[in-house]
Amino acid sequence: MKSFKLVAASIGTAAAMFAAGASAQSPGVLLPISITNASGNVADMTKAADGNPNTIWNAGGGPTQWIDIDLGSERMFSTLRMLPAQNPAGNTVHHVWGRNDAGQWFDFGEVAGYTQDNKWIEVNNLAEIPVRTIILQTTSSPSWVAWREFQVFDGGELRESCFSNDYGRGWTIYSATGPAGQCGHTQGKFLYKFRDVSKQRSGTKILTCSTYELTDWKLIPNNDPGNPGGTPTGRCAAFQFGLLHTLVRY
Repeated sequence: MKSFKLVAASIGTAAAMFAAGASAQSPGVLLPISITNASGNVADMTKAADGNPNTIWNAGGGPTQWIDIDLGSERMFSTLRMLPAQNPAGNTVHHVWGRNDAGQWFDFGEVAGYTQDNKWIEVNNLAEIPVRTIILQTTSSPSWVAWREFQVFDGGELRESCFSNDYGRGWTIYSATGPAGQCGHTQGKFLYKFRDVSKQRSGTKILTCSTYELTDWKLIPNNDPGNPGGTPTGRCAAFQFGLLHTLVRY
């Protein structure tokens, strides 16, 4: 797998696409998934999530094709793994969408690169958005669109609080903004948004306003020489320097 690139997501989620084979020191939590709809050959669509890479869903035609991956309930996902059945190998383009129970759609971006049969593709999602369904749309491929298997890793529970110390080790604050009406009884009136990252798999990336007690994570420097440790953003207004950091799990 080589020459991957990312086309920016319209909601700025900063998904990232990697070749498989990263360290598995922390295995993560796989979500139980099912296939609920597809653009073609619906009779075989469940084969893309049956745990057997030797069974295949084949749309029966070239792009554009899509398939719906049901997560069972609204969850944030951290990683989407896709195992293509592709002949010939070549450059492909896949768009990742999400839909919640209320019917709202979210754009998780486009991934493009050289792909080949039976080689995993991974998409690392940074957007803290719970969805019920992931819709994978293939818009370009030299092959008929077909998938051997999908895997989706849980992104962790999301919670909110008016107090920054409500959750401890294993939780991170990914947003701290104000003034928030529901937090008017506190000094700063900030609303803190927490994410449980304790069970994320090795290689997973996250966004955080604070690196406190995240001992299993490594800071990814950005390209800003003035703020190499993070990006200034209003999303972390409750913190002194207001920096949003990107971390990766060991």
